[in-house]
Amino acid sequence: MTFAGKDILTTVGMKKSELLEVLEMSARMEEIVKNERVSTLLQDKVVAVLFLEPSTRTRLSFETAVNRLGARAITVSDAKTSSGAKGETLADMARTVEGYVDCIVVRQPTVGGAQIIADAVDIPVINGGDGAGQHPTQALLDLYTVQKEKGNLEGLKVAMVGDLKYGRTVHSLLQAMSEFNATFYFISPDEQSSLFCV
Repeated sequence: MTFAGKDILTTVGMKKSELLEVLEMSARMEEIVKNERVSTLLQDKVVAVLFLEPSTRTRLSFETAVNRLGARAITVSDAKTSSGAKGETLADMARTVEGYVDCIVVRQPTVGGAQIIADAVDIPVINGGDGAGQHPTQALLDLYTVQKEKGNLEGLKVAMVGDLKYGRTVHSLLQAMSEFNATFYFISPDEQSSLFCV
């Protein structure tokens, strides 16, 4: 397994074989949860879910996944309640949190912040969004959904619609989809952001 014990910080540089491995693993996890509701797969693990910028869907998705796979989540859901509010650096916070958990999931507003955290610790770090930088987990979910709906990922025509400059999901998905010889169309209206595949 390529990703066991490793960080997921960006889709930049992820090869097609690695992306397909994650999608295959996701399908297995979905089956486990569908059949068992709560798995014992990660029963001896604790995961820090550090959301230092507002989020509802992504934070709850991670907390639910952690719980359904049998681990326990400890959560910081407001930057004002973290030591960062007192001036602690991301690296110092990460080293402290590492003492309590087996993995860190983080969303925070600094581009490259997930990398700073990963560089400071020896446990896996998963980037749940870093400013206008990357959102690899959303891109992987989008790939999984497209694969389920379209049957494959090869040679699709993909329209990226919305905030193309600052949209971290667009950045991550573009990198991932490029491994599957997609043709991209970029549309940047004033409002509404979505993804269409034909």
